[in-house]
Amino acid sequence: MARFKQSGDVQSSAVGDRVVLFHRRTQKSIVLNPTGASLWNALATPMTAADLAGCLLAAHAELTPDRAASDVAAYLEQLSEQELVAVDA
Repeated sequence: MARFKQSGDVQSSAVGDRVVLFHRRTQKSIVLNPTGASLWNALATPMTAADLAGCLLAAHAELTPDRAASDVAAYLEQLSEQELVAVDA
């Protein structure tokens, strides 16, 4: 099962309850909302999508497991497309 982690090419800065990510090579940035910021911080340690969905469920009891898994999949897809996360070998 794939384990995701923060890319080494990314610099992150907390701004209130949000996180700004800056990719050094592509020179692009993105601002994560509080939920995205929480998941980003979790990715300091390699995690599977299921691990991240568990983090999301722990923080948002109103979510169903299916919704948490779907939200995490979309989150990882977006960050992967922008080369902000890497797959840990």
